[in-house]
Amino acid sequence: MQLKQLITLSAGLVFFAACKKKDTAYTPPSLSEGTMVAGMGASYDSTVFVDLSTGKMTAVAAGSWDIAVQSRGGKAIISNGAKKAGIYRIPSANFDSVVALPATASGIKINYENTSLDVTATSVGAWTDNQGKSKQLVYIIDLGKTPPSGANSNGYMKFSISDATASQVTIRYANLDGSNPKSQTITLDATTNFTYFSLMSGKTVQVEPSYKNWDFMCTGVTVAGGGPPGSYVVTMAVLHNRLAGVKVAVDNPAADLASSDDPAAPVNNVASSKGRYGTLTRADFLTLGPVEKADAIGKSWWQILQPHAAGNYKVYDWKTFLLSDADGKLFKIRFTAFKSLVTGTPGYPAFEYKELN
Repeated sequence: MQLKQLITLSAGLVFFAACKKKDTAYTPPSLSEGTMVAGMGASYDSTVFVDLSTGKMTAVAAGSWDIAVQSRGGKAIISNGAKKAGIYRIPSANFDSVVALPATASGIKINYENTSLDVTATSVGAWTDNQGKSKQLVYIIDLGKTPPSGANSNGYMKFSISDATASQVTIRYANLDGSNPKSQTITLDATTNFTYFSLMSGKTVQVEPSYKNWDFMCTGVTVAGGGPPGSYVVTMAVLHNRLAGVKVAVDNPAADLASSDDPAAPVNNVASSKGRYGTLTRADFLTLGPVEKADAIGKSWWQILQPHAAGNYKVYDWKTFLLSDADGKLFKIRFTAFKSLVTGTPGYPAFEYKELN
């Protein structure tokens, strides 16, 4: 299969083909066929969608949307974990009465989006009744950060789903204090998994390509951090296109080793030669056991080592991921770098891939 070595996006992101390289002391590698780089940026400013069949990448601004409504196969609503947006589920249908964050004593906690893309367990939760009509409950949304992994808050808004049909959803929204109230009817795009909406701009946003035209995305996700209980951070993960039927099987030669950020830990000293990327075949996909969970690749292929401030990203290039796309094509993938192959800047994951015939 012929692979593209250079893809330039209108947003100014450049993707280079690159050779296999560890993320230790940085040395710009020579370029070779078979590797692409997803330019997310050091602050994970972009989400990059990857289509292995065509070798095409599509980058979009990670912070361009706030919530999204499932366009096909259901009506789940998700929030933008790529910029640390989160949802408070308020047990009230009185939109005007909700003007402040819930008190600690209420027990209402913020919900961040699940990384497995399980539409039955989203941050918004079940917003329809047994007849499929909106409960018209009120939700407060933390609009996340700018940049996504930064500290500048975008503030809060509130919204409610006032009506929904098979092809449209009407959203009522306002600033948290009730000012600047608006209502917007969104026509769902059946060519994508979700239809994306920015509460901040009041507009629908084109985010993902057609659901048939991407296999996985390199994106920011919100996960529990290493600080006090209840602290969350934005980090980088690879999520595959679960809703289009994409599945992933993992070949992990070090499955018996515990994860650790200690540079001396056994898992961080596994030789690249232990990987089986070169020998895995189509038959191994079923043997390894494909899974639907979108975070099967996730962030399991990299680890930032102590001391974290040094920015030493360890890449487990001995892990191989077998991916079956929506058309039944099978690919093997291994990640080879976390940093830019040109500048050494974090947030430019490199991966090698090959179709298995």
